[in-house]
Amino acid sequence: MGRRIVFVFVVIVLAAGAGWALYHFKLGKHLSSQSASNLASVSYTPDADAWNRAVDMVKADRAGVGAGALDIPPELKHYEERYWFLATQVAEVEKYNIPTCQDYLDLAATIERGEMVPVPAVTDTYVLLGIGQRADDSSFSRYEEDKALLDQNSNNAGTRQKLPPEFDSLQKLAKSFNGRSYDLDNPSDRLALKMNMLSVVRPQALKIMEEVAAAYHNEFARPLPVSSLVRPEQYQHELRRVNRNAVTIDAPPHSTGLAFDIDYRYMSVAEQNFLMRELARIKNEGRIEVIRERNANYHVFAFVNGSRPNDDLITACLEKAGAPPPEEAHHTVEKPAKIKGKRGKTTHARGNPRKTRKRHR
Repeated sequence: MGRRIVFVFVVIVLAAGAGWALYHFKLGKHLSSQSASNLASVSYTPDADAWNRAVDMVKADRAGVGAGALDIPPELKHYEERYWFLATQVAEVEKYNIPTCQDYLDLAATIERGEMVPVPAVTDTYVLLGIGQRADDSSFSRYEEDKALLDQNSNNAGTRQKLPPEFDSLQKLAKSFNGRSYDLDNPSDRLALKMNMLSVVRPQALKIMEEVAAAYHNEFARPLPVSSLVRPEQYQHELRRVNRNAVTIDAPPHSTGLAFDIDYRYMSVAEQNFLMRELARIKNEGRIEVIRERNANYHVFAFVNGSRPNDDLITACLEKAGAPPPEEAHHTVEKPAKIKGKRGKTTHARGNPRKTRKRHR
């Protein structure tokens, strides 16, 4: 009798132990898969291995190869007139009446209309590096609107139909964009959607980017690191907290989708010199505006039809670019002197930036 009791007790203990182990095994497996799913939704890319390999190539130690003196062409330096660089880009926006994106809702509508195109995270010649690093998982909202009310609406499925009509483009985009769908009620999905939306540009900018990337890759067998594409004003103001070059004028260049940045932090001197010569050549052909920034980026702005705005229009846009009104200026604003560029083209001469105020883009 005693042996039977002991035997039954042992069986019960073993069964309980097996059940406990099975429960925790399934729980651990569920949590692991859920964690992997969340990670994938945030860092979605069709080929993560290819992206990782490209980033490794970008950051690889050059081991002294390509050392030498940095030679910054005048085309990539500041203009004598400190607002001329930004005014040139504002003039292009005025010339073609290019709409800017105030927030993600504007951006969604622009993408839906086909005015901006998705840029692959990695190709043979370039890789997106650091795109959307300041994005968050907050609810989508109108820029500088009553955020508390919007958050309440967007978190309440029953009132979703009462949201403004401009949310239609966002909802359509969430159903299918860049190879997947997104749940707007899921924070990790919202973050993933924002990051993918920030990986778009206008076709004119993409064409220039691909041309520069091909030349760089052919010369050094490395992918060109692209660190910024479109940036809505809503995102731009968030970025401004950590990047003083993120301009906050009424029409920031990046909000048009015509601008992109190239990261030169990991490049050798030879790589930078080659790349700057390429950018200077394209500028002299009248197709871009460009500058070498101190925070490790080349800022490139593509002109819509491959020709820069005329000087009169640029001068008229100086105030919109942040220049003081003529009555407040201490001197008459003069157009920068011109020097001949390649193929009979002209380009503006540049000089040292004024120390009174930094130029933003």
